[in-house]
Amino acid sequence: MTSPDASLPSTEIDCGIYVMPQFVTFEVSDMDAARRWYVNGLGFVELAVLPGPAGDPVLVHLRRFRYQDILLAPGRDPDDAASGVRVSFAAGDEDLDARASVASGEPGGTVDGPTRTPWNTRDLHFRDADGHLVVFTQPVLDADMDSEFARRVRDSVTRAED
Repeated sequence: MTSPDASLPSTEIDCGIYVMPQFVTFEVSDMDAARRWYVNGLGFVELAVLPGPAGDPVLVHLRRFRYQDILLAPGRDPDDAASGVRVSFAAGDEDLDARASVASGEPGGTVDGPTRTPWNTRDLHFRDADGHLVVFTQPVLDADMDSEFARRVRDSVTRAED
């Protein structure tokens, strides 16, 4: 399935190897539980698992859409909650309500939303067991857009370009 809007990411997961312009690495206390949360709950796929000398994974590479990569690595103390770590991914035309339902049924984290933001997006927040916050965000449809906010954004961009 391809997104009807070229500015949105394709909902097809690209499992190809390419240079990632950006990614996030989360240190986690339980590799298996974290992997299950992101794969079964949030819809990522497992691209690679790098085993350490004892055979336990030392790195798990996960991906949703192109350029939406998370690397999981062991090392977080379960009593040391992540603070301020947040990554947002464009959700394309994915049904955020359905994704929230799937993730809510998966142990290993919490789900909040989706909720409407004042800046014309719908955001779905996930917090894993180690405290990392992942947000899937998508623009609201033009018919539902806060036109006053959109006007203020356009005006501020115009002023910045002058």
